[in-house]
Amino acid sequence: MLPLLQSVESISSCRDREKLPFTLMAAVAALFEGRAEIGVVSRDPHGRTAPRLFWGRDPDALSDGFWESLVEGIHLDGTLVTDTRSGVHCGALALESSELRGEELILVFSTEQAVQKELYEAVSTLARIFGNQIRLLDYSELDSLTRLLNRKTFDETFDRLLTSSSVRSGDGSSQERRTNEEESPAWLCVVDIDHFKRINDSFGHLFGDEVLLRIGDLMRKTFRDGDRLFRFGGEEFVVILNAPDETLAAAGFERLRSSVEKNEFPQVGRVTCSIGFTKVSTNDVPTDVVGRADAALYFAKENGRNQVCCYEQLLAQGAIAKSEPDAAKVADDFDIDALFG
Repeated sequence: MLPLLQSVESISSCRDREKLPFTLMAAVAALFEGRAEIGVVSRDPHGRTAPRLFWGRDPDALSDGFWESLVEGIHLDGTLVTDTRSGVHCGALALESSELRGEELILVFSTEQAVQKELYEAVSTLARIFGNQIRLLDYSELDSLTRLLNRKTFDETFDRLLTSSSVRSGDGSSQERRTNEEESPAWLCVVDIDHFKRINDSFGHLFGDEVLLRIGDLMRKTFRDGDRLFRFGGEEFVVILNAPDETLAAAGFERLRSSVEKNEFPQVGRVTCSIGFTKVSTNDVPTDVVGRADAALYFAKENGRNQVCCYEQLLAQGAIAKSEPDAAKVADDFDIDALFG
């Protein structure tokens, strides 16, 4: 009973979205006393599955198709589906999906040891607790209007948002694997809707909110699940993504700018946005990196709006002066609103 309660505590106290699935897998592994292969696979809207995370002795277990037919039969209500094949007991169940993901996550496991009904019930219970924690994180970390991540989340978790996990394998140590893309540098952009006050004044706040909602949707369509999308309040948004170089990062931000410009907003018509971005280094603090992106954004708005500007490029051209780290802003009580005052 005590190990189960400890697992419940570890899942319900985890506030890191990236670590939460690993916490669940560790808890399930503890139930099986380390004698099980456990994984998380994703399923997109077209029914295609792909391995995401693994915990056990054989990292290739998710790639051999062992669970494919079992996954096809799962229900979205979280019901555990089980089967026994050649003496191996396996199971799969759908996990609660966050509003931030565009795909389903499915917990799968297999073991050669005999499995009692109570053990299956314990796995289902842990999965439900995982779902409760996902809903709590969505409630506390998502902006109430756009359902993007909120500013408070950025303030609290900047460091851990720079990279994201791909596939982990291990025997309890959970060694981490990353794709080349995820090992790429991180880039941060600040997005500001041009003349947003004029939109509110001319059409009212209801249509202003509709513009914010539409831009949030365009951001989700433009960027990937692994990219981090924030609304900072008002008409300001922030994106953190991984890209190998400045050109590819700029291309991603340009796609958003173009999508906004081409979109027809109800009643309002044409809306544009300005974007400033910068490269994120491992030594950066939130004030410095957002300050650099904000400097590039300010240049974009002062020089015609509706464009994407890179801080490093503007600096190399001599178009702006170098932003020096502000010691006063690096304090623990830093308020990022000051950067957008």
